[in-house]
Amino acid sequence: MKKSRFVILVFFIACSTPSNYENEIEIQRVAKNAAFVNPSETPLDSTELKTFKGVYFFPIDEKYKVKGVLKRFDDEPIFDMPHTLNRTYKYQRFAEVTFILNKKTFTLPVYINKELKQQKLLFFSFTDLTNGKQTYSGGKFLDIHFDDTQKEVELDFNLSYFPYCAYSHRFSCPIVPKENHIDLEIKAGEKFQ
Repeated sequence: MKKSRFVILVFFIACSTPSNYENEIEIQRVAKNAAFVNPSETPLDSTELKTFKGVYFFPIDEKYKVKGVLKRFDDEPIFDMPHTLNRTYKYQRFAEVTFILNKKTFTLPVYINKELKQQKLLFFSFTDLTNGKQTYSGGKFLDIHFDDTQKEVELDFNLSYFPYCAYSHRFSCPIVPKENHIDLEIKAGEKFQ
């Protein structure tokens, strides 16, 4: 789809979506699809691009936007987090985040990628009961922006995404730790067709 058609679609969404929250997410989704089909931005190689049908998403549902309480760790060691393709990268457990979803309370660790220069970004990876069915078997990710004074963060599962390795064999992606499993079907964010 040509870029101009994506601009028209973004304009249509901005004019027709009932809430600003939904509007912002829809615009991000359209932009992601536009990037995937743009040869200068896509993570796909030419063969993958020929068969690519789009990035798909669950309907936006505000029940999947929740507050999480951070409990920070002190002096956690840096460790090698396993990735696909037999690689590892340096991470550190930064905190535990406790949140309520579907009347259940969960506490999962969040991490900092020590190899990124931007340290004001927490990495939250998770698996749930949709994996291998409606979503990528390896799990999904959320990026959480924070500052040093925050005791709460927002977890918006509508923004959860697949790593690039769900779309292309060329990428190495973090393997979600077993402790980061959520025993629910989280029908939010990216999905398969």
